[in-house]
Amino acid sequence: MITLYTALSLCGLPSISPACMELETWLRMAKLPYKMVMITADNFKLAPKGKVPFIDYQGKLVGDAALIIEMLKQKEAINLDDGLTPVERSISLAFRRTIKENTFWGIPYIRYNIEKNWQHFRAVLAQALFPETPIESSEPFAEEFRKTVLSQMHGHGIGRHSSEEIIQIICADFQALSDFLAHKLFFMGEQATTLDATVYGYIGNFIKPPYSSPIVDYALQRANLCDHYERMTQKFFSERSLNQSIPVHS
Repeated sequence: MITLYTALSLCGLPSISPACMELETWLRMAKLPYKMVMITADNFKLAPKGKVPFIDYQGKLVGDAALIIEMLKQKEAINLDDGLTPVERSISLAFRRTIKENTFWGIPYIRYNIEKNWQHFRAVLAQALFPETPIESSEPFAEEFRKTVLSQMHGHGIGRHSSEEIIQIICADFQALSDFLAHKLFFMGEQATTLDATVYGYIGNFIKPPYSSPIVDYALQRANLCDHYERMTQKFFSERSLNQSIPVHS
């Protein structure tokens, strides 16, 4: 059985990490059994690439959601995108890369850069990383983690922009996704594919946490993206309360 190392569930989300949520959704879509381990500061040291999610697969630790999916596609002979044409697979890859390498940065901007949101998320982060430690003792570590994330945003380049520019950049991604989805059930038609797992994990982490931003407002106004989120939840996570993490899924 695959062991999935993932970030905690919160706010009705399978995970507060969009990449963790993406990977767990893909595992369910692929009908691969797995058990879950919640990440803390202690077991985070196991992460082969220094980030979540990662898995233990046949005794080997493998990191990065996209690379894990590609590896499992080969090892388990599962491909959710088999029915796509070469053009559709190209579009899927382009959207997934856009979401993971660009749209993603709107999430740390909202959680770490907007002060009123950070005041809440700091406690969430501290509790996740140090569940057995009093909050007053763990919050300083969360502050250090915040500095690291903000430095990463600056290094990426998006952190060098003004708030207005960041909002413009991320909202353009939402508009492109909404325009492409249009009135379809899923992004590539009648059946969910890998792109749907990616969108689900990332869109959910914008629209479900209680953090205010014009980016969140814009996403919530794209009704078809919100409907897609609810459709994916009903199809792949309906059997459990999303406010509670579960140890095993099969």
